[in-house]
Amino acid sequence: MIAMLNQHHSAESASEDSASWQIPSQQLRANNWEVIVAGAGPAGSTLARCLAAAGHRVLLLDRQRFPRDKVCGDALIPDALNALRRAGLYDDVAARGQSLSTISAFSPSRIEVPIAGEYITLKRVILDEIMARGAVRAGAVLATGTVDAVESIGEQQVSVGLRDALVPQRARIAVIATGADVGLLKQLGMVTRTLPSALAVRRYVKSRMKLDRLIVSYDRRVLPGYGWIFPLGADEYNVGCGMFLPRSRTRNLEALLSRFLEEFPLGRQLMAEATWVGELRGAPLRCGLKGAAVSATGNIIAIGESIGATFPFTGEGIGKAMETAEIAAQAIHHSLRDGSRDKLTTLPGLLQARLAPKYLAYETAQKWISRSWTNDFIAWRAKRSKYMQRALEEMIADRGDARGVFSFRSLVHSVLN
Repeated sequence: MIAMLNQHHSAESASEDSASWQIPSQQLRANNWEVIVAGAGPAGSTLARCLAAAGHRVLLLDRQRFPRDKVCGDALIPDALNALRRAGLYDDVAARGQSLSTISAFSPSRIEVPIAGEYITLKRVILDEIMARGAVRAGAVLATGTVDAVESIGEQQVSVGLRDALVPQRARIAVIATGADVGLLKQLGMVTRTLPSALAVRRYVKSRMKLDRLIVSYDRRVLPGYGWIFPLGADEYNVGCGMFLPRSRTRNLEALLSRFLEEFPLGRQLMAEATWVGELRGAPLRCGLKGAAVSATGNIIAIGESIGATFPFTGEGIGKAMETAEIAAQAIHHSLRDGSRDKLTTLPGLLQARLAPKYLAYETAQKWISRSWTNDFIAWRAKRSKYMQRALEEMIADRGDARGVFSFRSLVHSVLN
């Protein structure tokens, strides 16, 4: 079904090079949409593309005009790359991104553990535009405007109010995909956890230092958070740090990033011959598939980071946000085709059944790596055990369970193998 929904709906395709591929909300007139999607990030654009490709009338809204930036580490790991393949967008992303084959993870005692795999770094300002254009090519209409309100009108219609639009837009189903901004969800009573799960900051830097791998460090001065150095190509790097709440001892992420870059050897080396590009930017993260209800009234649903689609432990959210969109697109497609809300009613349970076990495993991983001694011990074993090395690679490749690495049973097994 996902493959069918991912097919291009060429009859309503918009020209890739046309300046009109996105319109201001003031140009919208009263229309009978089938689906309105608030938020054109990876989740919203994926859902809009899937449904438009299946022939549905879709309005995709974003409060900023593309190209627009998003605070992120800019790294795509295998689950995101596989979702981009299913979307037919992988080649575009690979052509514009930096391909890498290794993550080097450093424990608090700076034991380096290489994790082989396929990774691509690409700034979100580029990635999100590729994905939004993909939705428009499939037949969705993309408009720029701030959504002020979403309201059910009976069982068959929703009204979406836009700050600058002349008239509210109506549809049979509304989807909220606004990332960590849960303002709309609060209005609808869908928020179950107001505070974010984590906070992160990043900044771009130009440096003559050459790195051919992704760097993730759980330095003692950063735990229970982590720092990163991700090469973007052309001597540019994304450097940042994240902290998990509420365990972190500090909320000053700027100081934390400075400390990481000053004390971590590769950070010092990078900054010794570097110049900053742009300003420091931060963002909250919503993790663990928790924090918001998936459905409000049956015809208003939420997907992506709005419902906590970002992974604990890694802070990676693009791939799983896209997967929540794919699952929701199937349910919405069946609902619109059959004229029944049964599939939408079962969507929360379906998302939990398909994805929740992975999040529980990553929560376990986060607890393990947040303590120096367990973090160091796992790194020490991974350096010596082919079983542990394979388990880490399978986990990052989204083919294995994090509990295959972060459990006492696994550690005992790694000693024997």
